[in-house]
Amino acid sequence: NYFSAENLSKSFGEQQLFEGLTFGLARGDKTAFVARNGTGKTTLLRIIMGKMDSDTGEYTFRTGIKIAFLEQSPELDGSLSIDQLILSANTPVMDVINRYEMALDKHSRIQDEESSSNLENASNEMDHTNAWDYERRLKQLLDLFRITNTTQMVSSLSGGEKKRLALALVLLDEPELLILDEPTNHLDIDMIEWLERYLSTTNLTLLMVTHDRYFLDRVCNRIMELSQGELYQYQGNYELFLQKRAEREEIRKVESQKATQLMKKELEWLRRMPKARTTKSKSRIDAFDDIREKARLETGPGELRLQVKSPRLGGKILELEGIRKAYDSLQIIESFSYKFLKGDRVGIIGRNG
Repeated sequence: NYFSAENLSKSFGEQQLFEGLTFGLARGDKTAFVARNGTGKTTLLRIIMGKMDSDTGEYTFRTGIKIAFLEQSPELDGSLSIDQLILSANTPVMDVINRYEMALDKHSRIQDEESSSNLENASNEMDHTNAWDYERRLKQLLDLFRITNTTQMVSSLSGGEKKRLALALVLLDEPELLILDEPTNHLDIDMIEWLERYLSTTNLTLLMVTHDRYFLDRVCNRIMELSQGELYQYQGNYELFLQKRAEREEIRKVESQKATQLMKKELEWLRRMPKARTTKSKSRIDAFDDIREKARLETGPGELRLQVKSPRLGGKILELEGIRKAYDSLQIIESFSYKFLKGDRVGIIGRNG
């Protein structure tokens, strides 16, 4: 068991995001956490990583495992260059390298028994964390993520470049437990496919939030769904989850309909009930609240309908002719012409930048 959470709850004012969540992560699990927007997915990940306090409950990680977290929008110091950011990164491997360099420096100045012991311990840590070839692996990852000019300032990077840099730093530590919040945001198709293959074939344990159902389906072998305050867990991919959720919703719909019928009968009894209340009648009144709550259960997300009054459009929606765009010497678009017609479904693909 790599991680255990018990009775986690969180609210903001009167809004209860979740309550009493209990779950665990075992080695090798690749778990997706799914829920409607606004129900606290990102909040839960931030609580797990100690970036936010829960209202109730506790959680524990297995002692000694390497953990890494990629936030949805990584906050990188824009005043640093990429090289400076890498050197200042507060990661377990960088901590080990720094301790080794300090021990080596001290041993070169003071060659006594204590400094020798400290250097030996630091060397063992370097072995354990596979830190000796850190620079080689770093260059390999940065090249893979198409980050070639490490002297440029972080503030000059695009959203996609920042996400790739943050992802490279996270994967560099070779974590045993990886927590990802919307990992495919700002990544182009090539990078998404590479990340999909990497996560699918490595032995790391994964907990992630994503809206990319195809990425989720190919990577994850376990789904946790938060719905109406209840946590449901499914062993399998997203397709199996959809099937099991549909079955669960159908059962809940039937129960809701039964509760509605029973509530009508109970309402009639309440209207006829004499003023003198017996113990039996009091318990029946108390049970009425539970029946009413079941009858109110939603059976699924409501249908979103948008009504827009506008004149009927002709066949041509938009016409572009000879569009050109460049940034200094970098040519982005050259002589682009296109007619967008009514009913077109146009996708624009390409690498970031």
